[in-house]
Amino acid sequence: MSDYITWTPAMSVESTVLDDHHRIIVDCLNTLHPMIGQPDRATDLPAVVDRLEHFVLVHFSEEESLMIKAGYPDWRAHKELHDRMYEVVYSLKSDIQRGKMVDAAQLFDLVNGWLVQHILGEDRKYVPYLKDPHEPKSHEWTSDHRN
Repeated sequence: MSDYITWTPAMSVESTVLDDHHRIIVDCLNTLHPMIGQPDRATDLPAVVDRLEHFVLVHFSEEESLMIKAGYPDWRAHKELHDRMYEVVYSLKSDIQRGKMVDAAQLFDLVNGWLVQHILGEDRKYVPYLKDPHEPKSHEWTSDHRN
């Protein structure tokens, strides 16, 4: 069986640590994909949700720290997106602990949406800051532009 999605260099945020974290999302998608429409695999879903919870706890903290250190000006708005995703993952875990069934297709859509919208969208915005920390960007004014 082949993977549903394969990590590519185009997904990179040019940080080995963060890219390794993001690969967890790709792995979760590849784990979830064969579970869609397979009710007998529902018992495998809690392990995926546990992995996602670990991802959001470790990765979000690390990513936010790196954004701050790099001088990324929109880190607070980015953190708000993280906080919302954490609430969703925590809610899913809580549902599972209370015996509620989680649908593999819905979980897949959630994780895939996070990959496409957040990792391939929002996270791309901080890459220039990671590559060149604290340097003024073209949209910033500095006093050095007088002449």
